[in-house]
Amino acid sequence: MTTVLETEDLRKQFGDLVAVDDVSLAFDGDDITSIIGPNGAGKTTFYNLLTGVLEPTAGEIWLRKDGDLREITDAPPHEVARSGLSRSYQVTNVFEKLTIRENLQVARIAHDGRTLDVRSRSATDEALNARIDELLELTGLTEQAEIRCDALSHGEKRSVEIALALAIEPTVFLLDEPTAGMNPTETREIVSLIRDLDEELETTFVVTEHDMDVVTDISDRIVVLAEGAVLADGEPRDVLTDERVTEAYLGSEAV
Repeated sequence: MTTVLETEDLRKQFGDLVAVDDVSLAFDGDDITSIIGPNGAGKTTFYNLLTGVLEPTAGEIWLRKDGDLREITDAPPHEVARSGLSRSYQVTNVFEKLTIRENLQVARIAHDGRTLDVRSRSATDEALNARIDELLELTGLTEQAEIRCDALSHGEKRSVEIALALAIEPTVFLLDEPTAGMNPTETREIVSLIRDLDEELETTFVVTEHDMDVVTDISDRIVVLAEGAVLADGEPRDVLTDERVTEAYLGSEAV
Protein backbone atom coordinates (compact mmCIF):
# COMPACT_ATOMS: atom_id res chain seq x y z
CA MET A 1 0.00 0.00 0.00
CA THR A 2 1.21 3.49 -0.87
CA THR A 3 0.27 6.46 1.28
CA VAL A 4 -0.72 9.41 -0.92
CA LEU A 5 -2.04 11.80 1.73
CA GLU A 6 -1.24 11.88 5.43
CA THR A 7 -2.07 14.03 8.42
CA GLU A 8 -0.23 13.94 11.73
CA ASP A 9 -1.87 15.31 14.88
CA LEU A 10 -3.84 17.79 12.77
CA ARG A 11 -5.71 20.25 14.95
CA LYS A 12 -7.90 23.32 14.42
CA GLN A 13 -9.25 25.49 17.24
CA PHE A 14 -11.57 28.45 17.02
CA GLY A 15 -11.18 30.00 20.46
CA ASP A 16 -12.24 27.31 22.91
CA LEU A 17 -13.88 25.20 20.20
CA VAL A 18 -11.78 22.31 18.91
CA ALA A 19 -13.14 21.60 15.41
CA VAL A 20 -10.46 19.08 14.41
CA ASP A 21 -8.88 17.25 17.32
CA ASP A 22 -5.39 15.82 16.67
CA VAL A 23 -6.41 13.79 13.61
CA SER A 24 -3.75 11.41 12.27
CA LEU A 25 -4.78 9.61 9.08
CA ALA A 26 -2.96 8.01 6.16
CA PHE A 27 -4.85 7.57 2.89
CA ASP A 28 -3.95 4.59 0.72
CA GLY A 29 -3.73 5.17 -3.01
CA ASP A 30 -5.76 2.03 -3.75
CA ASP A 31 -8.81 2.87 -1.61
CA ILE A 32 -11.93 4.98 -2.00
CA THR A 33 -12.29 6.41 1.51
CA SER A 34 -15.52 7.89 2.83
CA ILE A 35 -15.42 10.32 5.76
CA ILE A 36 -18.70 10.43 7.68
CA GLY A 37 -19.96 11.78 10.98
CA PRO A 38 -22.72 13.84 12.61
CA ASN A 39 -23.21 17.51 11.79
CA GLY A 40 -20.45 19.46 13.50
CA ALA A 41 -18.11 16.46 13.47
CA GLY A 42 -15.38 18.44 11.71
CA LYS A 43 -15.59 17.03 8.18
CA THR A 44 -15.73 20.37 6.36
CA THR A 45 -13.06 21.89 8.60
CA PHE A 46 -10.85 18.87 7.92
CA TYR A 47 -11.27 19.36 4.15
CA ASN A 48 -10.54 23.08 4.53
CA LEU A 49 -7.31 22.29 6.36
CA LEU A 50 -6.23 19.79 3.71
CA THR A 51 -6.82 22.26 0.88
CA GLY A 52 -5.18 25.27 2.51
CA VAL A 53 -8.41 27.22 3.04
CA LEU A 54 -7.72 27.18 6.79
CA GLU A 55 -4.40 27.18 8.60
CA PRO A 56 -4.05 24.44 11.22
CA THR A 57 -3.53 25.30 14.86
CA ALA A 58 -1.10 22.40 15.04
CA GLY A 59 -0.05 19.30 13.13
CA GLU A 60 1.19 18.47 9.65
CA ILE A 61 -0.19 17.54 6.23
CA TRP A 62 1.78 15.53 3.66
CA LEU A 63 0.90 14.86 0.00
CA ARG A 64 2.65 12.50 -2.41
CA LYS A 65 4.16 14.30 -5.39
CA ASP A 66 6.50 12.74 -7.96
CA GLY A 67 6.95 9.69 -5.78
CA ASP A 68 7.70 11.48 -2.50
CA LEU A 69 5.57 12.67 0.41
CA ARG A 70 5.96 16.45 0.67
CA GLU A 71 4.67 18.69 3.41
CA ILE A 72 1.90 21.09 2.35
CA THR A 73 0.81 22.17 5.84
CA ASP A 74 1.19 25.91 5.31
CA ALA A 75 0.68 26.05 1.54
CA PRO A 76 -2.04 28.37 0.20
CA PRO A 77 -4.94 26.82 -1.78
CA HIS A 78 -3.49 27.48 -5.25
CA GLU A 79 -0.21 25.80 -4.30
CA VAL A 80 -2.06 22.86 -2.76
CA ALA A 81 -3.98 22.44 -6.02
CA ARG A 82 -0.80 22.63 -8.09
CA SER A 83 0.74 20.02 -5.80
CA GLY A 84 -2.04 17.60 -6.77
CA LEU A 85 -4.94 17.96 -4.33
CA SER A 86 -8.32 18.70 -5.95
CA ARG A 87 -11.67 19.35 -4.32
CA SER A 88 -15.30 19.53 -5.41
CA TYR A 89 -17.96 21.30 -3.31
CA GLN A 90 -21.55 20.58 -2.27
CA VAL A 91 -22.72 23.43 -4.53
CA THR A 92 -21.68 23.02 -8.15
CA ASN A 93 -19.06 25.54 -9.18
CA VAL A 94 -18.86 26.01 -12.96
CA PHE A 95 -18.86 28.92 -15.41
CA GLU A 96 -22.55 28.87 -16.34
CA LYS A 97 -22.22 30.94 -19.54
CA LEU A 98 -19.43 28.80 -20.99
CA THR A 99 -19.75 25.44 -22.70
CA ILE A 100 -18.47 22.31 -21.01
CA ARG A 101 -15.45 22.30 -23.31
CA GLU A 102 -14.68 25.94 -22.55
CA ASN A 103 -14.92 25.30 -18.82
CA LEU A 104 -12.37 22.51 -19.13
CA GLN A 105 -10.10 24.64 -21.30
CA VAL A 106 -10.06 27.41 -18.70
CA ALA A 107 -9.29 24.92 -15.90
CA ARG A 108 -6.50 23.23 -17.81
CA ILE A 109 -4.89 26.47 -19.01
CA ALA A 110 -5.03 27.92 -15.49
CA HIS A 111 -3.31 24.80 -14.18
CA ASP A 112 -0.57 25.16 -16.80
CA GLY A 113 0.03 28.71 -15.55
CA ARG A 114 -0.14 30.08 -19.07
CA THR A 115 -2.23 32.74 -20.80
CA LEU A 116 -5.98 32.57 -20.25
CA ASP A 117 -6.65 33.43 -23.90
CA VAL A 118 -8.90 30.40 -24.34
CA ARG A 119 -9.78 31.06 -27.97
CA SER A 120 -6.16 31.40 -29.03
CA ARG A 121 -5.00 28.33 -27.14
CA SER A 122 -7.93 26.18 -28.17
CA ALA A 123 -7.31 26.97 -31.84
CA THR A 124 -3.61 26.13 -31.80
CA ASP A 125 -2.78 23.84 -28.89
CA GLU A 126 -3.29 20.25 -30.03
CA ALA A 127 -2.07 18.79 -26.73
CA LEU A 128 -4.61 20.90 -24.82
CA ASN A 129 -7.47 19.79 -27.05
CA ALA A 130 -6.42 16.16 -26.83
CA ARG A 131 -6.43 16.34 -23.02
CA ILE A 132 -9.85 18.00 -23.02
CA ASP A 133 -11.21 15.24 -25.27
CA GLU A 134 -9.83 12.65 -22.84
CA LEU A 135 -11.53 14.34 -19.89
CA LEU A 136 -14.83 14.56 -21.77
CA GLU A 137 -14.69 10.87 -22.61
CA LEU A 138 -13.69 9.86 -19.08
CA THR A 139 -16.64 11.71 -17.57
CA GLY A 140 -19.19 10.78 -20.24
CA LEU A 141 -19.60 14.36 -21.46
CA THR A 142 -18.39 14.10 -25.06
CA GLU A 143 -21.83 14.48 -26.62
CA GLN A 144 -22.66 17.52 -24.47
CA ALA A 145 -19.27 19.21 -24.90
CA GLU A 146 -20.57 22.23 -26.83
CA ILE A 147 -23.58 22.84 -24.55
CA ARG A 148 -23.51 25.81 -22.19
CA CYS A 149 -23.48 24.83 -18.55
CA ASP A 150 -26.58 26.87 -17.70
CA ALA A 151 -28.56 24.40 -19.86
CA LEU A 152 -27.38 21.30 -17.99
CA SER A 153 -29.14 19.26 -15.33
CA HIS A 154 -27.84 19.21 -11.77
CA GLY A 155 -26.29 15.77 -12.30
CA GLU A 156 -24.60 16.85 -15.52
CA LYS A 157 -23.14 19.93 -13.79
CA ARG A 158 -21.73 17.66 -11.09
CA SER A 159 -20.03 15.59 -13.78
CA VAL A 160 -18.58 18.79 -15.24
CA GLU A 161 -17.26 19.78 -11.82
CA ILE A 162 -15.61 16.38 -11.47
CA ALA A 163 -14.02 16.82 -14.90
CA LEU A 164 -12.79 20.29 -13.88
CA ALA A 165 -11.12 18.88 -10.78
CA LEU A 166 -9.51 16.13 -12.85
CA ALA A 167 -8.12 18.71 -15.29
CA ILE A 168 -5.22 19.39 -12.91
CA GLU A 169 -4.39 15.66 -12.84
CA PRO A 170 -4.67 15.36 -9.06
CA THR A 171 -3.00 12.79 -6.87
CA VAL A 172 -5.95 13.03 -4.46
CA PHE A 173 -9.50 14.22 -5.20
CA LEU A 174 -11.70 15.28 -2.26
CA LEU A 175 -15.40 15.04 -3.13
CA ASP A 176 -17.74 16.95 -0.81
CA GLU A 177 -21.18 15.30 -0.87
CA PRO A 178 -21.09 14.49 -4.60
CA THR A 179 -24.71 13.25 -4.68
CA ALA A 180 -26.27 16.13 -2.71
CA GLY A 181 -29.56 17.26 -4.26
CA MET A 182 -29.68 14.46 -6.81
CA ASN A 183 -32.53 12.16 -7.70
CA PRO A 184 -31.95 8.38 -7.49
CA THR A 185 -31.03 8.06 -11.18
CA GLU A 186 -28.46 10.88 -10.99
CA THR A 187 -27.07 9.40 -7.77
CA ARG A 188 -26.52 6.00 -9.41
CA GLU A 189 -24.83 7.65 -12.38
CA ILE A 190 -22.42 9.67 -10.23
CA VAL A 191 -21.56 6.65 -8.07
CA SER A 192 -20.88 4.64 -11.22
CA LEU A 193 -18.74 7.47 -12.62
CA ILE A 194 -16.62 7.69 -9.46
CA ARG A 195 -16.13 3.93 -9.46
CA ASP A 196 -15.10 3.95 -13.13
CA LEU A 197 -12.70 6.86 -12.63
CA ASP A 198 -11.14 5.08 -9.65
CA GLU A 199 -10.46 2.10 -11.93
CA GLU A 200 -9.19 4.18 -14.86
CA LEU A 201 -7.02 6.76 -13.09
CA GLU A 202 -4.22 6.79 -10.56
CA THR A 203 -6.11 9.49 -8.65
CA THR A 204 -7.20 8.59 -5.11
CA PHE A 205 -10.78 9.51 -4.16
CA VAL A 206 -11.86 10.68 -0.70
CA VAL A 207 -15.59 11.30 -0.21
CA THR A 208 -17.83 12.94 2.37
CA GLU A 209 -21.42 11.85 1.93
CA HIS A 210 -24.80 11.94 3.72
CA ASP A 211 -26.39 9.05 1.83
CA MET A 212 -25.45 5.88 3.67
CA ASP A 213 -26.40 3.71 0.71
CA VAL A 214 -23.82 5.60 -1.35
CA VAL A 215 -21.24 5.29 1.42
CA THR A 216 -21.79 1.55 1.68
CA ASP A 217 -21.76 1.12 -2.09
CA ILE A 218 -18.67 3.13 -2.93
CA SER A 219 -16.27 2.77 0.01
CA ASP A 220 -13.27 0.52 0.52
CA ARG A 221 -12.70 2.26 3.84
CA ILE A 222 -14.77 4.45 6.14
CA VAL A 223 -13.46 7.02 8.62
CA VAL A 224 -15.93 8.31 11.20
CA LEU A 225 -15.35 11.71 12.79
CA ALA A 226 -17.15 12.79 15.96
CA GLU A 227 -16.49 16.04 17.79
CA GLY A 228 -13.45 16.60 15.60
CA ALA A 229 -11.72 13.29 16.44
CA VAL A 230 -11.50 9.91 14.70
CA LEU A 231 -14.13 7.66 16.25
CA ALA A 232 -13.69 4.66 13.94
CA ASP A 233 -11.61 3.73 10.91
CA GLY A 234 -11.69 0.57 8.84
CA GLU A 235 -13.58 -1.57 6.35
CA PRO A 236 -17.29 -0.72 5.92
CA ARG A 237 -18.61 -3.94 7.46
CA ASP A 238 -16.60 -3.34 10.61
CA VAL A 239 -17.20 0.38 10.96
CA LEU A 240 -20.94 0.27 10.31
CA THR A 241 -21.49 -2.40 12.97
CA ASP A 242 -19.40 -0.57 15.58
CA GLU A 243 -21.66 0.32 18.52
CA ARG A 244 -19.96 3.69 18.95
CA VAL A 245 -20.75 4.56 15.33
CA THR A 246 -24.34 3.41 15.67
CA GLU A 247 -24.78 5.65 18.68
CA ALA A 248 -22.94 8.71 17.33
CA TYR A 249 -23.91 8.56 13.68
CA LEU A 250 -26.40 6.01 12.48
CA GLY A 251 -28.79 6.85 15.27
CA SER A 252 -28.73 10.53 14.25
CA GLU A 253 -31.03 12.03 11.65
CA ALA A 254 -28.19 13.98 10.06
CA VAL A 255 -24.65 13.09 9.03
